[in-house]
Amino acid sequence: MEIRQRMMPARVWVTSDIHIDYQENFDRVLNFANEGHYSDALIIAGDATDKLERLRALLEGVRPNFNKVLFIPGNHELWVRRSTQTNSLEKFYAIQALCRELGVDTAPVLFGHREKVWLFPLYSWYDDKDNPDHSLYLEKSYAEDLTDSMWGDFTHARWPFDLDQPLAQLFADENEKHLGKNYEEPIISFSHFLPRVELIFNGPMKAAMRLARWFDPVPEFNFSRVAGSTRIEEQIRRLGSKLHIYGHQHVNRVRTLENITYLSHCLGYPRERQRGRIRENALLPRCVWRDDIGFCDLSSQASGSR
Repeated sequence: MEIRQRMMPARVWVTSDIHIDYQENFDRVLNFANEGHYSDALIIAGDATDKLERLRALLEGVRPNFNKVLFIPGNHELWVRRSTQTNSLEKFYAIQALCRELGVDTAPVLFGHREKVWLFPLYSWYDDKDNPDHSLYLEKSYAEDLTDSMWGDFTHARWPFDLDQPLAQLFADENEKHLGKNYEEPIISFSHFLPRVELIFNGPMKAAMRLARWFDPVPEFNFSRVAGSTRIEEQIRRLGSKLHIYGHQHVNRVRTLENITYLSHCLGYPRERQRGRIRENALLPRCVWRDDIGFCDLSSQASGSR
């Protein structure tokens, strides 16, 4: 088996926002894993489920079928509405412990047999408009902002009262112990949240914002408030990533900005696929790197980019 694995190319597959509380999604991920990817790595960039027992079932199902599985929590994982943990930080540590138990990586991994690449998880959260130095916030002048009452994190997540720093800084600090090292091989980094405001759109920001009022499906919800943080981008730049994977927005696209390629490849909700918001050809994880050819061609729109 070991000789056969080394003869096959070792591939890196990525996915996010798999929302496995929907049985259809759970089955899709498990069926893909069960095809046998024993030489490969799978990156899951957050938002699988807020149920720890369901997350355990997922990771137990996929881990034996891959050489490496890497996971970072999204915002849904840190909801405590259906958890025994008293707050979201406690649940974050419980997720880390679960991953250690199951052999799922949450720290950087050097991967590949022929060529090699670093797979680099970045914990993250978003900066709201009260942290303007790092927020991705854009004002919606054409609609009343009802985000506070619409966004699930403000209801289902719960944080210790004595935190003395923004959540986005707390999670960024978790990454610091890995950032000061010298990584000679190329780096694929990944976070759940968006690292820069341009990624909210599929083209130039000014043009997109002019059109926003006419094409905004939910004018009263301001996604930019909860999209991400420039703290993530700062860490990506310090690392020198070649490719960064992110999720959260449920809009799949590929963009290259200032010599870094950013890829979102979300499975999303079944209803989003039915309505065409996420295309059916994004049902499976996407291969982004192979140890026989290096980085895959990500310019194709065939993965469901929009």
